[in-house]
Amino acid sequence: VKELSKYMECKTHVCVGGNSVRNDIDIIKNGIHVVVGTPGRIFHMLRDHYLDITSLKLLVLDEADQILDRGFKEQLYDIFHYVPSDSQIGLFSATMTSKVNKLQRASLHDPVKVEVSDKYQTVTTLVQQYVFIPAKYKDCYLVYLMNEFAGQTAIIFASTHKHVKMTTLILRMLGFSVTCLHGGMTQTHRLGASNKFKAGSKSILIATDVASRGLDIPSVDLVINFDVPDRAKDYIHRVGRTARAGRSGRAITCVTQYDVEKYQRIESHLNEKLKAYPTDRETVMILLERVCDAQRQAARQIREEDEMKNNGRGRKRKGDYGGNKGGKRRHQKHGRRR
Repeated sequence: VKELSKYMECKTHVCVGGNSVRNDIDIIKNGIHVVVGTPGRIFHMLRDHYLDITSLKLLVLDEADQILDRGFKEQLYDIFHYVPSDSQIGLFSATMTSKVNKLQRASLHDPVKVEVSDKYQTVTTLVQQYVFIPAKYKDCYLVYLMNEFAGQTAIIFASTHKHVKMTTLILRMLGFSVTCLHGGMTQTHRLGASNKFKAGSKSILIATDVASRGLDIPSVDLVINFDVPDRAKDYIHRVGRTARAGRSGRAITCVTQYDVEKYQRIESHLNEKLKAYPTDRETVMILLERVCDAQRQAARQIREEDEMKNNGRGRKRKGDYGGNKGGKRRHQKHGRRR
């Protein structure tokens, strides 16, 4: 919005969780034309009367299906109570799920539907392949693939924060230029990671599905589904990070013996059988010792960091009660044993 409106003297502000509420209030008080934000923070600002939208002209709900899937349904319906009846509402979604249809019926009056395609599919410039691998050698095959595509930009998708962190440390210890992105990071760290990847200072981004949408990085050469997604539409969003705007790209999915059923559902949705990416098992096994050593170091580092966090929480809780002596005196005063 800032880029599009920079010649229009249009004041824009971002309202999202993790940023200072006081800063939001101060900026909005000085006058704003466009507010971009998440439903939770926007509702908070409306509920506490920090944001006045009585003269609102346009409300845009972007990635509506994702917003609903992430549990913002109640906040959205609460926000609608504040929206003037003469406002224009635009609802954008890559997939028209039953939840989105329900939201459309509840929020839109006499809507006009603009549809690019009635089928949810991948682009023809995308090469889609898979590797079928034993689960215990999964990290080895990932390192093998990264060596195969050395010099190319890649996004690796993992299913959880823990997998992202572990995989990032393993690849980093093996000398790869890696950064990571997941929902457990602060907004500042998320922006820092995505900017490093966009700028090219890091060639590999390891992420959860938080990066499967909203990242417009045209130069991504490769997407690797290190963990097979549970739903076909999540697969489509992930592989859509490459082969954008007419460019070519490649997507490789790592399939273990435990992922066959999920992978077959994806193939069924695509209505095609994907080809296997050729691998050399002997070369993969040569990497085993180095990868195992990196796994041990990464696990130790994560364990030490967790211990430091837990110790920090323990000290904070102790301080909250004024220390042992103060806590003991308070309980004795009220005739209770601690």
